[in-house]
Amino acid sequence: MKSIIFSIALVASSGLAADWVVVEGGVSPDKKLAVAVLPQQGAALDDADGSVLLIDAQKQKRIGPLEEVTSNGGTWGKTTENVRCAWSPDGKILLVNFRIGRLMNDCQIYRISNRRAIPLSLPADTAHPKGKIFEVLTTTNNPGSEVAFSKNGELIKRSYGFKPKEGHFNEDYSRYGLKGFDGGTLCFFYKLKKDWSIELTDIALDAEN
Repeated sequence: MKSIIFSIALVASSGLAADWVVVEGGVSPDKKLAVAVLPQQGAALDDADGSVLLIDAQKQKRIGPLEEVTSNGGTWGKTTENVRCAWSPDGKILLVNFRIGRLMNDCQIYRISNRRAIPLSLPADTAHPKGKIFEVLTTTNNPGSEVAFSKNGELIKRSYGFKPKEGHFNEDYSRYGLKGFDGGTLCFFYKLKKDWSIELTDIALDAEN
């Protein structure tokens, strides 16, 4: 009887594992790893399991959660749509962009080593001479950031929702090396160093605007 109960439990557990959905851009270049989420059971996200998982894409087994990110979107959207990923061509760097509100997004960078996702921290936005612009900038109620690979393979973070602080509405941003900035979005360029630290190399206007 105990063996029958154990078998039923095993089948049930396997069924739950099969319920995950691989997110957009979630499969690694070598097809061995993937990022997946659990679909919500109803329309509301309040009780949804917001776990974002690193899985073995070949064996379809869970490796572990990416604890720094979530798929619940701040109760907006759908768990299966709130997370998007990008991998470096060698599969050593994983970028995760995830929704955290109605108009807000956040991002996390991971180094992949021995099937483990190790979170990497970006330097402060003020870690560059142009970062002095933040002495006169603040953010709106809906700020956010998304990270991607630039054309040369470096990292670029697009951060939006900036606005002038009180008393700085007519600021001359050229003195910060950002002539033409009129609020909104800035791009931050980063270089990944050999010791896996990240250096902020430039801050620029958003070329997409």
